[in-house]
Amino acid sequence: MKKSDFLALTLSAALLPGTALPQDDPTARTMLILDGSGSMWGQIDGTPKIEIARGAVDRMLAGWPPDHQIGLMSYGHRREGDCSDIQTLRAPAPLDRDALQQAMAGISPKGKTPIGASVEAASKELASVDAPGSIIVVTDGLETCGADLCALGERLAQRGTPLTAHVIGFDVEDTGGQLACLSEATGGQYMSAANAESLIDALQTVSQPEPEPEPEPQGPLHEDTFDRTELGSAWKVENADPSGFILEDGALMAMTVKPGYMGKSGDQPNIFRWRAAELPQGDWEIAADFTARMGEVQTLGGRRAIVQVARYADPDNFIAAEIYRQGNSNDDMWLKLLAVSGGTTSQATLEIAGDVRGYDLGQILRDFEEKGATLSLVKSGRDYTARLTLNGWSMQDGGPEVLETDAVTVLRSKGTPALFAGTMGSEQTLAWFDRVQVKAGAQ
Repeated sequence: MKKSDFLALTLSAALLPGTALPQDDPTARTMLILDGSGSMWGQIDGTPKIEIARGAVDRMLAGWPPDHQIGLMSYGHRREGDCSDIQTLRAPAPLDRDALQQAMAGISPKGKTPIGASVEAASKELASVDAPGSIIVVTDGLETCGADLCALGERLAQRGTPLTAHVIGFDVEDTGGQLACLSEATGGQYMSAANAESLIDALQTVSQPEPEPEPEPQGPLHEDTFDRTELGSAWKVENADPSGFILEDGALMAMTVKPGYMGKSGDQPNIFRWRAAELPQGDWEIAADFTARMGEVQTLGGRRAIVQVARYADPDNFIAAEIYRQGNSNDDMWLKLLAVSGGTTSQATLEIAGDVRGYDLGQILRDFEEKGATLSLVKSGRDYTARLTLNGWSMQDGGPEVLETDAVTVLRSKGTPALFAGTMGSEQTLAWFDRVQVKAGAQ
């Protein structure tokens, strides 16, 4: 195989395996090694490869961070047939594009291709400073001086200061796998390029930092799907009335006939406190999936029903997200954030439906019973909001599927996640809680 069959780029950088050059690290140092062997006078599309390489490197330098140090080394540019012809033309320093261009312009290809020895020399020079180091080798041929690049890659991988190699093959096949081995052993990339454009692209790829990976979707910290026959020790029921709730078909079914809601009175029955679910520090969300039977449309008002998701300590200290049907002459529905601290109340409300202003209240009530929704209490910093997420339906045609109150600021809160479903009138309210979750962060 001809020595001119290959142009490779090797980068050694302070990155975890598989990442690109850490240009965002101001302490990182890079050594660019530009092949000066005789075959660099070979042409692609009528242009000598040395000129293609100079142009591609210059394009890379155009986006180089000024505070990221870079140096220049070359081999084979002074003597023919000499494997020791390796020279540092510019030590790693803050970017001076003009100086690097002038140094590259002075390289006149003549000799052999000692890739391994050049990388060894560059790694020793970079090791003089305890900082992340990278090496870029641009070469148009495979190793011609006997170095074992796989073994070299293994040695570099064991170096105390991180060192990474990326290899780009220019119009060549790395049939022996040596160049790829060098890059892979150090956690780098092996890339191929067939012309000037693809060489430029490859240089840009290895010289730019890898984008931060998208965070993995975070699962709930705690979840209960009620797929059993008893609540068990994970839950405590305040003022328990066993005739008013049951676990059935994977849901907590609650029925309340006594008027009231969390905080309305000290003996309000069946406030379900999830004491096994510890809320995290910082932002969080308590979310409950539910369906509810909240009555039918009537001529003069309707059923007064309420569903609540809360952080609950006692009747005088809790924060609740709630949806309620007011049951007045307009028969409107509201989403509310209610914060009670030491008996003092703060709140934010949002009217979400009614029997006027274009709402089909009858259909809305059927959707709550048949399709359900998710009611959430959301903490972001010291602000709390109530959020209602509909399951593929909306209150009005073209309306939003997520509704949220304004925030209420609460400096301190205490208590456990809690659920409640009840009535504020004389009729039954039925609710089925299918799932409740505690999530970290303001989702």
